[in-house]
Amino acid sequence: MQTSSSEDLKRRRMPENSIVNSKSIFIVSGGIAAAAIVIFVVMGSGSFRLPGFPAGQDMQTQPAELQLSIKEVKAERQDESTAALQVAFNVYNPNRGTAILETIHYSIFIDKLKMTTGDIGTSPEGFVASQEGIFPVVSNTTVTLKDSRPSVRNNLTAMAWDSMVEGDAQFRIEGTYSYKLTGTNFQFSTGEKEFRFTYP
Repeated sequence: MQTSSSEDLKRRRMPENSIVNSKSIFIVSGGIAAAAIVIFVVMGSGSFRLPGFPAGQDMQTQPAELQLSIKEVKAERQDESTAALQVAFNVYNPNRGTAILETIHYSIFIDKLKMTTGDIGTSPEGFVASQEGIFPVVSNTTVTLKDSRPSVRNNLTAMAWDSMVEGDAQFRIEGTYSYKLTGTNFQFSTGEKEFRFTYP
């Protein structure tokens, strides 16, 4: 009669499904480790995207600048030597989040003659007590901001002033505008740009 070894006895006592389960656990663990490595590499490369983000646009893209344009400039005569010079700017926000336009500082010229200067908005410092002078621009929308400043007729500007109130002048508008954008991780970034437009 042949005697079985201790290893043979262990194999006989151990159910077959426990051996299969041990192999399955090993395979699943290896798969999870491989998936973790792939995710780490993809996120480290900066190409990780959430569903709904357009292809080719990763989450680390910096916010785009606010786009300023001139909508209208016109003069309304007040009396023989004073006119109200009115200007309207369009501000477009191409970003996903809301942006804040802080200030527009501008000067209006006819040829080389400065007809007036003006400011729209205020640059907030510290705690903001009210919304006055702050212009939020929602994602993919355009806000129109208007201002009116006096323009005085004198010996130097007489011809340009007359053509302005008669509606025959071409204006040059120059200045700077500043804004605040929301970037990745809800961090704010500020920007300031110069501009130069002609109208009409």
